[in-house]
Amino acid sequence: MRLSMSGAFQPFSTTDINGNLVGFDADMARELAKQMGYAPELVQNDWAGIQAGLQTGKYDLICGSMAITPQRLEKMLFSLPYYVSGAQIFARRGLGALRGSRIAVTEDSTYARYIESHPEQFPEVEIYTFGSEAEIVAAMNTDKIDAFVSDRIVGGFYIKKGAAGDIEPWGDLLYREAVGIAARPDSAALIRQVNQALLALVQNGTYEKIYRKWVGNAPDVEILFAAWGDYAQFIPGPENSNRPEVNERKPGFANNLSTMLPLLARGAMLTLLLSIVTAITALGTGALIGIGTVARHTLLRRLSNAFIWVVRGTPLLVQLFMAYFALATAINRLLGFEAVGAMGAAFIALIVNTTAYNAETLRGGINAVDRGQWDAAASIGMTRGKILRRIILPQAFRDSLPSLGNNLVVLIKDTSLVGAITLIELTYVARNVVFQTGQAFLPFLCAAGFYLVIISLVTIGVKSWEARLLRSRKALGETI
Repeated sequence: MRLSMSGAFQPFSTTDINGNLVGFDADMARELAKQMGYAPELVQNDWAGIQAGLQTGKYDLICGSMAITPQRLEKMLFSLPYYVSGAQIFARRGLGALRGSRIAVTEDSTYARYIESHPEQFPEVEIYTFGSEAEIVAAMNTDKIDAFVSDRIVGGFYIKKGAAGDIEPWGDLLYREAVGIAARPDSAALIRQVNQALLALVQNGTYEKIYRKWVGNAPDVEILFAAWGDYAQFIPGPENSNRPEVNERKPGFANNLSTMLPLLARGAMLTLLLSIVTAITALGTGALIGIGTVARHTLLRRLSNAFIWVVRGTPLLVQLFMAYFALATAINRLLGFEAVGAMGAAFIALIVNTTAYNAETLRGGINAVDRGQWDAAASIGMTRGKILRRIILPQAFRDSLPSLGNNLVVLIKDTSLVGAITLIELTYVARNVVFQTGQAFLPFLCAAGFYLVIISLVTIGVKSWEARLLRSRKALGETI
């Protein structure tokens, strides 16, 4: 069973020193799956795309602290709430009023919509949106915001941890919200299984054990049962009222440089894999499309130019989403099994994107070759295909090599976008470390160092290749 969460919501979901998803949501997801008789597979996905991943079958459930709202109930099924919390304002100590202050929220959250729909409670405020609470904490520490709205448990966690500076809860809870496990609309039987498993975990004490481990205190089961009453006619009380003993150790986290580097190195390996395979493939496909742009056949020439125009005119992130949520889903449904996963979709999008840029680069190189060489080769009986293969393309490639090298550098940096479709590459690993530690500078500085090393090696390789081709050209000229 595949269960998804963002990995960016301490103490509910984050990643440990080995890159594994941990936290209250992660432990609950594992225990629920086991209780239902499944082997759990946790999938980390960016919050902005987590609902789309569910709807397209990339995973079976979202166990990622998703509040049950009327809008979401129209699109998804929810289990009984597995915890109840509320929205709380956290502000710098001594903040007198919210008027004119800078307030942060996580993007696409219920908090953002609440502020927008209650302007009387937030007069003249300036709203900032961030990808995670950890990024908000970093903004608090660098004086970019004055307050933020978050879950009361999450904010309390950062206060206890001392990661957000001198902040405190400001005012009462804005509202209380019940958090459930989400499934697709056609998964009613699965949701019933989740409810039965959740009840079993509450009864046998596993729920309280996990809650104490991550939140630090006992859950308020009366509030939880009251929330259950909103979604079920009858909820039996827990059979075992004995307080479970908490003896599990929390996993280690990447809190220093020595523990960050192995995680970042693993992310860099995926970045390298994506870059190398894409670069090699896109060089060949780019040459084919580039040749198509100068073909005599009108339809082929127009299709090649249209491909370049469409791909270069749309963002890579959109292409990744299209490849992952649309193309891969259609292929998998057609074949009846998952033939194209996140990695396959990433390769498709990156190869298509890089192909377009390589094709345009080679088109310029082909057109830069003197027309007289075409005529001279044709005059001795060479076919158009042979002219391209033996005379034009070698020169076009040599002259285009600096630009092709630049395309490769851009590709390496563009791989940072594949985290949006669940692949944990170098930049996404750095974000995970930020979510763990609350400090944004060191993890991203280390990631930048990895990128700099990779790109420097690539640049040196391309320049050496270019110098070799120039020496060959010079030697040929002297021979002639």
